[in-house]
Amino acid sequence: MSIMDSIKLFGPAWIALLANADAASILGGVLTGEQYGTKLLWFIVMLSFPLYVIQEASGRLGAVTGKGLGEVIRTEYTRKVALMATIPMFLVDSFTYLSEYVGIAVGASMLGINPVIILPLVFALHLLIIVSGELELTERVLLVVTAIILSVSLFLVFPLRPLSYPFYVSYSPKFILFLALNVGAVVTPPCMLVYQSTSTAFRYSKYTTSLSYKLKWNSRETLMGSLATELVIALAVIIGHKTPYEVISSINSFLGILLISSGFLALVVVSLASSWGVLESLGMNTRSNVKKVYFLESIPMFVTVLLLGDYLKLLNLAVTILSISPIVIVLPSILIGILVSKKRIMGKYTYSKTRTITYFVVITLFLITGLLGLIELS
Repeated sequence: MSIMDSIKLFGPAWIALLANADAASILGGVLTGEQYGTKLLWFIVMLSFPLYVIQEASGRLGAVTGKGLGEVIRTEYTRKVALMATIPMFLVDSFTYLSEYVGIAVGASMLGINPVIILPLVFALHLLIIVSGELELTERVLLVVTAIILSVSLFLVFPLRPLSYPFYVSYSPKFILFLALNVGAVVTPPCMLVYQSTSTAFRYSKYTTSLSYKLKWNSRETLMGSLATELVIALAVIIGHKTPYEVISSINSFLGILLISSGFLALVVVSLASSWGVLESLGMNTRSNVKKVYFLESIPMFVTVLLLGDYLKLLNLAVTILSISPIVIVLPSILIGILVSKKRIMGKYTYSKTRTITYFVVITLFLITGLLGLIELS
């Protein structure tokens, strides 16, 4: 692989995956660290594998077909099936806006800034990006944001407390709920599947590099993004493991920057992907319609956070959604698995039998975890 070709193709998978380490996921990681120290680090690191499996299939589908996920499902099945797969993600993503704005508000408070000041600024910047409709410029900005997220995350864990034994298993309801919460962090926001598929299709179609090269790069970039995402969440767990005086005296401002950066990244990616998913399913994916869907989703949640101001209550809602979100991705994930296993669609890049089985085992585990989280919450 040449360096220049890799640079040209770089972005879709990395951005989609780092957006999984959003404000809600980071706060969830901090809560996990407060409750269990570093005893669940083994589980969080292990989650990079299922995250890679599900996202790589989505990117592969976009690279081979040159179409976004919603469009492929609509073409291969029906508009109704496509909407059944994308509408639930759209609804959960509406609440994802809520959790990101809450995370940004909490981050602003840690920086000593009134959230009423910073929230409108973030909303305006987000609006400017969406209205511009320039995906390449948007992704350049988002790549800078991902660099900030990684840099701040690494800085936050120093100086470290001695880590507790990083392995623990329990059958208590509380433990199961935290497992579900961290699995939810892997697949939240659920529209990341749509983002990687559509953005990959858009970017890869611009270059004449061989398809086999593109798929190898998609696989490598997805792997790097999966590891980086779980690294950020693992570092959030370690942050939660710090003593109260360490949190107050040394990291509040940096944690605030992390929450604002991760929340902003997720806001932009969610708004694009959520719009793409529904509009591709309808065959109406135009710049004008993307703006309309954005306003429909974003404004009510922005106003709710701005006016309600009860961040603890909203944060609890975000954590609840985080723990059951694996259920939402089951249908689109099953359809992706079927599509990447069809030789008529994928040609020589069709998934092998072993890889197909592995993929569906991962989806089954996601479903089970989401159901367990739902049971524990009820």
